[in-house]
Amino acid sequence: MCLKEIYNQDNIKSYDAIKDYFLSEINFSKKENISTKQPEEISRVWILFAEKNNKWKCLQVGQSKENAFDEIKEIIGCITKSSDNDNESVTRYKNSAFYENVCPVCNGNYRKTLYSKIGREYSNFKICFLDLDKYLGLIKSEGQNTTDSERIIEICKNQYAEAKIAYQTRAVYWRQYKSGIDGQTLSYIVNHISEF
Repeated sequence: MCLKEIYNQDNIKSYDAIKDYFLSEINFSKKENISTKQPEEISRVWILFAEKNNKWKCLQVGQSKENAFDEIKEIIGCITKSSDNDNESVTRYKNSAFYENVCPVCNGNYRKTLYSKIGREYSNFKICFLDLDKYLGLIKSEGQNTTDSERIIEICKNQYAEAKIAYQTRAVYWRQYKSGIDGQTLSYIVNHISEF
């Protein structure tokens, strides 16, 4: 796994460095038959970590527009049901936002192929839900009149937080939508690296 030259290893945030920003997390293992019960507090932005050599590595960050927990259940299903026979003959890989040649190129369902691959390579996992307001340092106003600034923040904060935490953890498989808020955020970070 080769980190792209533009992104250095110096300031990658570990699980321990950011865990205070989590509302809740789901811990699971391929060895256990888990029942996926929704935590009391979740957000639209989630982070997938996997453990290897007693270190937690960020593999993916995502944000769900509708129901994050339904997306998480699907991902956990792909990870835990994967087997060595489940390989969709992936022979080519393309770049993620931060790494070269890690994302499988497949003809079928990309999500299933990716998370099955992750399930074959790792055994222990954490899916963490980000406390967006705490992470971004946002304080909601108590007044009844919402300003345009507050509306803009509410509309954009999920995509911005997704891109920011993906960058800070160098999420292995994360891919941004270049013309979207996440792509614009990543471009801003690269051009203003001292701020992050």
